[in-house]
Amino acid sequence: MSAPRAAAAVRRTAAGTVCLIVFTGAGTGAALADDNGMAGKSAQAIADASRKAMSEVTSMRMVAKVTEGAGTTALDIRFDEAGNCVGSVTPPGGSGKAAVIKRGNDVWMKLDDKLLRAQVPGGAAEDAIALINGRYLHGTTDNILLRDFAQFCDLDHFKREFSSKPANEQLTKGSTTTVDGRPAITVTGKRGGDTGTYEVSTQDEPYLLRIRGAEASGERVEATFSDFDEPVRPKPPAPADSVDLSKLQ
Repeated sequence: MSAPRAAAAVRRTAAGTVCLIVFTGAGTGAALADDNGMAGKSAQAIADASRKAMSEVTSMRMVAKVTEGAGTTALDIRFDEAGNCVGSVTPPGGSGKAAVIKRGNDVWMKLDDKLLRAQVPGGAAEDAIALINGRYLHGTTDNILLRDFAQFCDLDHFKREFSSKPANEQLTKGSTTTVDGRPAITVTGKRGGDTGTYEVSTQDEPYLLRIRGAEASGERVEATFSDFDEPVRPKPPAPADSVDLSKLQ
């Protein structure tokens, strides 16, 4: 588990969205009883068990925010090991949102007008809005602009990020808590000037339910994880509601 890795993963997802935009300018509830034994284990044992559990998930939902100098990037995405995903990305500044659908090698991305105006200079933004006309941009992972984005719909990528074990980590076990009503145990990690708080489920599998981290540079990340092993069924838009990205290049 690594807060810097989590921040970098979310930040790169939003960066891919912004590159695409520029190019196309043409509640908690009562805690349940502990039933997996995590609350009684050491900090290191909790971390190791959580890494193993996260390395074996077949799908999940991630809701994350990364705050840095440019502002806050938000991501809400469901993805599976087959590379399917649905969700949204909100770049820093609160200037609009991009909705994303990926099925196999096909990717659809819908940029709202506010986001287009924020990213495309001058009158070109209105031209782009008129051309796209509220439709999804469609392409495949062969497209250079979508290739990097496809990595962030790859569950295996995130499983590697969150299940890797940093060298020389210092872990401290904390108190019990809840994350969206699910009981959890807290583990705090330090590495150099970076710190991370990890909340691991004490019910069923010891999944990582939430991570909150801060880097020495001031960057902060928070991400929650849920819907483990639930099917992801992306529904592509109708042909009339999408435009081929290659026609805009």
